[in-house]
Amino acid sequence: MVTDELSSVAQSSRSTIHQANPMENSVTTRSPRFLFLLNNDYGELCLAMYFLQGRDLIDSSMLLLPPRLFAKNEGTLPVQTCEYACIEDVIRIVDATKPEIVFLFSGYILPLHEVISHEGMASLLQLLSDRNCKVATSDPFFGIFSRMDPASISAADALRMFETELLADQTWHYRLSMTFGNAQILKQFNTASQILKDTTHLYFTLPHPNAGSTEVMTDTLLFFNPSLICDESAPMSTEVLASGDGDSAATEKPHWLFVLGSVDYELQTSYYTEEVFIDVLARKLDETLKAGRRAVFVAPNECVQKLANRAPVSARKDLLTFCAYEDFNALLLSAEYVFYWNLASYSIFLRVINGLPIFMFDEGHLERHVKPMRERLVSWFYQNWIPPLLSQQEMLDIEVLAELSKDCKQHTPKMLKNLKALPSPEQLIEEFLRR
Repeated sequence: MVTDELSSVAQSSRSTIHQANPMENSVTTRSPRFLFLLNNDYGELCLAMYFLQGRDLIDSSMLLLPPRLFAKNEGTLPVQTCEYACIEDVIRIVDATKPEIVFLFSGYILPLHEVISHEGMASLLQLLSDRNCKVATSDPFFGIFSRMDPASISAADALRMFETELLADQTWHYRLSMTFGNAQILKQFNTASQILKDTTHLYFTLPHPNAGSTEVMTDTLLFFNPSLICDESAPMSTEVLASGDGDSAATEKPHWLFVLGSVDYELQTSYYTEEVFIDVLARKLDETLKAGRRAVFVAPNECVQKLANRAPVSARKDLLTFCAYEDFNALLLSAEYVFYWNLASYSIFLRVINGLPIFMFDEGHLERHVKPMRERLVSWFYQNWIPPLLSQQEMLDIEVLAELSKDCKQHTPKMLKNLKALPSPEQLIEEFLRR
């Protein structure tokens, strides 16, 4: 439930360029040179916008969104968007626009989300190759599953790659079932890896120079978008939530933002049971209000509904479900503190590079399930740093949070020193087209 108050936050800072159907607007809209094919994952939308935000490229690009993302972001993004529901839709758009580059965000996840099948993705890659259209894919696993050995995947491989003993009190039958399920997932990633083995991989960060990794990343593109740094170009709103009662936003209380994805909600309720975990969230809401802050939650609908039953009436308007990218970023950048249950959330990147504090209540489903993921995140995503991990059972203390937040601010200059050495999005495009 995105309130009218939330929607008003980003209105003044948006520049909306949207066409619902590019084929119907060919006279007034220049055909995009670059198509971004997105899956249902919000993180991949973040990555696409991290590439385009504040750049001239945005005027020659188009995002192809599945129905869920399109419904929430229609008419709100500063880039052309078009909805697709199947591979045939994608091919029709490619035929109509004749792009120079198609970006898959992400080729590893599209089949897993059942947006496009493995067969459909292979056919699309062949079609684009036949038309001399370049293709790149994002890789949310930072190379863990890319270019996998095509040998058959066994249960032993799943045990090596995945953590199967997440819940100590589970039976061996449960663990065996998890192992079998993980083996099936690993096979899916193996299939995607084989389809994408000749596809250029795109990364928005790189291993830290002191990470000691000997892995050679071939056929990759790296970029950093300096427009994401608010004190240099400030492309996004940093206003607080609108009050809704006529007061100036400047007089509003600061807000703390709690970000909880659906998979991590399921994970937490598996640990604690749903009732116990909702109790935990209710305490965090109460502690935030007692600290004189507004408690803004972005969480799954089921979680929000249950938490609303425990929240004061005045705080319920700040309990939000899945919302538009621009609205979420307005909340993200204007929050005093942001709390996560997932170390791999792409939205964290925007906070960290701007020296804005973040805290973790849990490292999340990827870190707990995929064994190599934590090392990759520390080395690649966080540049040899890790955000403060808080106990959900301990009270949120303003003085403690203020002290912990200094670590993030001190790390940002070191992180930016490495990232600013990377090509800009325009330089990446130029290099890619020369290949």
